Amino acid sequence: NNRDRIINLFDKQLNSAVELFHYDDSFVKVLKMHDSEIIVNFPVKMDDGSTKIFKGYRIQHNNWLGPYKGGLRFDETVYLDEFKALAFWMTIKCAIHNLPFGGTKGGIKFTPSKYSEEEQKQIVQTYCSRVYKYVGPNVDIPAPDMGSTSRHMDWMTSKYQKKSSDNLTYSAFTGKTVSFRGSEGRDRATGLGVSYTIELWFEHILKQPLKGKTFIIQGFGNVGSWTARFLTDAGAKCVALGDYTGYYELTPAFYKPMVREGDANPFNAVLNYKTLACLETTYPGIHAVKQEDFWKIKADIIVPAAMELQIDRGVAESVHADCKLVAEGANGPLDSGADEVFHSRNIQVIPDVLCNSGGVIVSYFEWLQNRTNEYWPLARVEAKLKEMLSATFFKYMRTMRQQQQQQQQQHQDAVTGAGPQLSLPTAVTSRNIVYKMALDNLWNSYEIKK
Repeated sequence: NNRDRIINLFDKQLNSAVELFHYDDSFVKVLKMHDSEIIVNFPVKMDDGSTKIFKGYRIQHNNWLGPYKGGLRFDETVYLDEFKALAFWMTIKCAIHNLPFGGTKGGIKFTPSKYSEEEQKQIVQTYCSRVYKYVGPNVDIPAPDMGSTSRHMDWMTSKYQKKSSDNLTYSAFTGKTVSFRGSEGRDRATGLGVSYTIELWFEHILKQPLKGKTFIIQGFGNVGSWTARFLTDAGAKCVALGDYTGYYELTPAFYKPMVREGDANPFNAVLNYKTLACLETTYPGIHAVKQEDFWKIKADIIVPAAMELQIDRGVAESVHADCKLVAEGANGPLDSGADEVFHSRNIQVIPDVLCNSGGVIVSYFEWLQNRTNEYWPLARVEAKLKEMLSATFFKYMRTMRQQQQQQQQQHQDAVTGAGPQLSLPTAVTSRNIVYKMALDNLWNSYEIKK
């Protein structure tokens, strides 16, 4: 069951890095612990006068590096263990870039599309009131996630301001609308980050041009649609898309109307469509395929940008032999079996905690802008995002090279008798290395603060 699998996944990812790089036992024990698990139940009056009870969560994992930071998911299917895993990944995600944040996650067990705008406002503001004492600019800063929007963040920021009697406190939430002191570029930040890390991977690791490469994307929400747009701008071509409404292969006929209209990037128009099912009825050249066949489509790049645990060992084995790279646009889309298969097939994986970290980086920028009351143009936000991703990426490359050289030396010493006899070294994966980068930063804070 997914509830067990998601907890096992983050536990296995952490244990793999810990065993490989030998971290202190007490440090690991504390890191595996969640600081707080906040669950609230609250009534809200509906438009028809009836009252409904809603359940909300805020799971705070770790704040060694700074206040908790993480999104709010609004969906009927959310559950406690999902938030525990996502909060842990947020801690790792922030620590990779050494952002001054810890990890948290939360949300409400409701699907916004089933409620009126006024009902949504009442639901999210009541949730804000109930978790008010646990959040704030220096304590825990929520942001949008699956199902939640910048408008929801505006309403909760407004409620926070009223409760704190401080109309100037905008940094309690990020991901707000630009007109309500949000940051330029926050809407596209995660997709831009996914696309840019793919560009860096092709240029510096695979040493191939991205232009002309093909890609498929699962998930056509905020992350998937912006990733498609930016990869297309970089010269790659989308050959298949999938979301909860269906899976589709894109043929050359899909691109012809856009070429005639003079728009080199079809996804400029496609972004206006909320689901792929809507897209299918509008554009030619889109053919429905079964979900299991979607993963087999010939493509150089696969971007799972939907939900966690979408690719297991069986799916990974079915992926086309031409695939060179899997970029995790979603959190935890690969299970540990899929990780092993891709590694054995020499298909590179950009781990989620690096690949989709553009969102939290620009949330950090928004938090800074709110605190200084100085607001940046879009070009500056995008440039600074790329600058931070580049710095982390090149640190990743250096760390990977050092670990590989160290293992080679240990193995050589064992063979020549100059060192202890060791079993064959565990192959270092990209996920191991990004975890090491995060854990090293967390260890530094832990040692000082313990």
